[in-house]
Amino acid sequence: MVEGSELRELARDERAARAAIPSLPAEESTKLGDPTGGLETLPLTQLEEDATFRLRPEGDVAGLAQSIARSGQLIPIEVRLRGPGRWQIVAGFRRVAALKLLRREKALARLHDDLGDEEALALALVDDLAHRTLSREELEALRGDLQQRGWYGAAAQEAVERALGEAPPPPEPEELDLDVFSRDMVTRLGELSGDLASLFDAWTDVEPAVQEQIRAQLRYNRDLLPFLEERGEGADPDSPQE
Repeated sequence: MVEGSELRELARDERAARAAIPSLPAEESTKLGDPTGGLETLPLTQLEEDATFRLRPEGDVAGLAQSIARSGQLIPIEVRLRGPGRWQIVAGFRRVAALKLLRREKALARLHDDLGDEEALALALVDDLAHRTLSREELEALRGDLQQRGWYGAAAQEAVERALGEAPPPPEPEELDLDVFSRDMVTRLGELSGDLASLFDAWTDVEPAVQEQIRAQLRYNRDLLPFLEERGEGADPDSPQE
């Protein structure tokens, strides 16, 4: 079972990666969206050995490999088409290294058939900044490097300046009504359970990549359940557990 700290870290990283992309300018967000980003399970042999968009060394990926082994690959890598059966990694170099360490043959990937250099760089930046914390000095050095390469376009500037705290902050989220939110969750979970049941007979017709996404989400919910049960009905979340 996934440890509580690892589970929270996986959830935090996934939320961060999803939340970061909408902060790009609207025209860039459109280019990075679903029309050119279908999810597939991609053989690792189709990935080119090209580190153009690798923004940091891969480092030690043993911990990441352990999380993937336990919970599956929750966040897809981002790749763009370079030729028939050839894909360039845009984001997710550490995930690829972890999968290779596990001797996996395929990766969950978001495929971009038509992604320009500036959009690809922006996507790489968003992914990288969502998964690690850089000091101001490191961010300034990154900005200087991008400017020197001529890669500091509008989307890259937005991503770096937001990390530096120089961009206007996103609007504050509305205050959450916990009672309404939790009741709505019960309704949505019931609807999802019904959808899963109706999908059972047609499961073999579902695309393999989508099947894996569904299984990954169900595994995540399975591993989360014991932590919810430990808190007990009406338990104080800040009180120590017996």
